[in-house]
Amino acid sequence: MQTVLFVSPMTLGNETQVRAIHERFPVEALERGVGVEHLRAFIGSGFYALEITVDDGDFQKQFHRFLDTPEVAAFFATLGRYVQNLPQPGEETAAMQLAAPLLEWERGMGL
Repeated sequence: MQTVLFVSPMTLGNETQVRAIHERFPVEALERGVGVEHLRAFIGSGFYALEITVDDGDFQKQFHRFLDTPEVAAFFATLGRYVQNLPQPGEETAAMQLAAPLLEWERGMGL
């Protein structure tokens, strides 16, 4: 499994709308198995973030499997009214605002 963080700007003042859209997130599609094992969304002052953990295997293939799911594409299309530069089906991941983990630390883990 591989985890990435997607971060994008959003319009200040639209937090309520973004939260309402997330209440209709297509969880059923994820449960069917669309290439994603874990998903967490964040909202802040002027930004939106998704932490996405894809299934084992080729990252590109699993991530695009997720993006190509009709329910996920429709969700992102609706969310796109308030959040800029959301991932699109067919878009190269190199062009997306994705970040991979650089450091993970927890007290008691040691070096």
